[in-house]
Amino acid sequence: MTSYSDVHDYLPYRVPEVWLFRNKELVIYQLQGLEYVVQTASRYFPDINLPEIIAQGVQTAYERNTSTAIRELKQRLG
Repeated sequence: MTSYSDVHDYLPYRVPEVWLFRNKELVIYQLQGLEYVVQTASRYFPDINLPEIIAQGVQTAYERNTSTAIRELKQRLG
């Protein structure tokens, strides 16, 4: 996940799913044919509300620290 690149940067590599953090929200793009399409869920984590979990992680990092946010994220996804 990144906030500094554009989804089209991944097109030459045919990355199947790209997560970008935009305007304090996670945006999930999936490659469909020759373009990326915004999706509401990840094909790799279909039963997890990733935008909500990422928002909570950002809030935890802001309020506490990044290490705590990463640890909690690993526990939720683990």
